[in-house]
Amino acid sequence: MSNLFDNLKTSSNLIIDAFALDFDYLPKLIQFREQEQSYLADCIKPLFNNSTGKNILVTGRPGIGKSAAVRFVLRELEEKGLNDKVIPIYINCWKHNSEHKVLLEICNIIDYKFTHNKTTTELMQIIAKIINQKSAVICLDEIDKIENNSILYNLIEDIYKKTIILITNQENFLTTLDKRIYSRLMPETINFKHYNYEETKEILLKRIDLAFNKNVIEPEAFEEIAAK
Repeated sequence: MSNLFDNLKTSSNLIIDAFALDFDYLPKLIQFREQEQSYLADCIKPLFNNSTGKNILVTGRPGIGKSAAVRFVLRELEEKGLNDKVIPIYINCWKHNSEHKVLLEICNIIDYKFTHNKTTTELMQIIAKIINQKSAVICLDEIDKIENNSILYNLIEDIYKKTIILITNQENFLTTLDKRIYSRLMPETINFKHYNYEETKEILLKRIDLAFNKNVIEPEAFEEIAAK
């Protein structure tokens, strides 16, 4: 009798790469967001000249490329080997929705392992000591989901050279901040606009090429998908 796992390949006449259809898939090129990505990079560049960067609030409705564009910029830092000077840190605040959870995830990213039984204050002190030897881009995605905005105050005060990027669907998010936090944060704002119909078609065509075999999606079906 053959082993159930002798043949690990799955056969499909339809799909080449199912991951290309995944919500978390990050393309090698973010189409039609070049201007926003260039602006994000410009806000980060002062960090390479031993200065602090600009803080940024990224707003816009769900599904229009906010997180993908920021993650693309952070990936560029790593791929060009620039993360030895500027540490890229990306946190999803829906998953890590308290100050302590955010700090634990930052410790994980900067490879600090001795977090057991340490208080939030102790973690913040350790993180600041490590990051302040370099500089950092700290992205807090879904920032409106965090339980307490005090994490922002501590990051602003304790990290010397940084760019803090906040991503939210709520365009009025800044009005919810304590005045002391807002006055220290003073972010630039990037509002992501909707893709138009032609841009949507181009994005979908690229994803179809990555995910499916040829002629899997009928032209009429594609037009209906793009329209919706």
